[in-house]
Amino acid sequence: MEKSVKNKKKSLAKKIEPFLYLIPAFIFFLAFTYYPFVKTIFSSFFTVNAMGKIRGFAGLENYISVLRNPAFIQSIKNTLVYVTMSSPLAIFIALILAMIANKKTKLSSVYEMLYAITMAVSLSVAAMIFQLMYNPAIGILNHILNTRFNWLNDKKIAMLAVSLIAVWMNIGYNFLFLLSSVRGISSDVLESADLDGANIFQRTWKIIIPLISPTVFYLICNSLAKNMMMSGLILILTQGGPQGSTETMISFMYKQSVNNLNYNDAYAAAIIAFLITSVAMGVSFSFEKKGVYYN
Repeated sequence: MEKSVKNKKKSLAKKIEPFLYLIPAFIFFLAFTYYPFVKTIFSSFFTVNAMGKIRGFAGLENYISVLRNPAFIQSIKNTLVYVTMSSPLAIFIALILAMIANKKTKLSSVYEMLYAITMAVSLSVAAMIFQLMYNPAIGILNHILNTRFNWLNDKKIAMLAVSLIAVWMNIGYNFLFLLSSVRGISSDVLESADLDGANIFQRTWKIIIPLISPTVFYLICNSLAKNMMMSGLILILTQGGPQGSTETMISFMYKQSVNNLNYNDAYAAAIIAFLITSVAMGVSFSFEKKGVYYN
């Protein structure tokens, strides 16, 4: 009888033990992720003064106010344009590089490092490097292209200039995942395709991409979420200008809260940005069953 009780206690302890290891992480997320998120939702329905103290119930007035603000509406459009330009291109270039680096050679470690080195460059350093490259007077980009673009001060191309930086910074991360996926494809499958007379485009589109589609899907979702929440490059390089052409939802929220101490619009903008991102993620997940092959 005593042995059975002891065995039950041991089995119970083994079941509980994994959850005990998760408690520190849970406390961390609760304190720094979930609590601030819930507090933001709660505060968005109240009037908050410049000191961050709640003064009264506002209902949906904060949301109505921010949605009537042309600057915020423009920031939503800018964010969607930025995501459309930067996310697919970074994955596409990384896939090409992964295909090139697929076969192991003596120099593999060298060019693999060169392809992935963008991961080692911090956001602020990359922004400063590209700011010099974009300089209309001494920038190397205008020199190479033989143009006179004022890249970061022309509202027609400023968002394109920022998007190119994001593409460059994300290539390394995408490359590592795609390279491991491409190298994980059985050589027998590729050899069979060659014997059947498939050219490089047919082999890539009908065999390689379906086999690595789970990785591609992960990178799309990761890139989508990260780019929808982007603000760092904007705050460093353009501060939302010129004429609001590079303002994103998160940079708008940051400026409203930190620069203007307008927490009412900031809280509402944060929740709206979260909802738009959630919808975008939901749309991407709706294509999972149709375009992702796990077998």
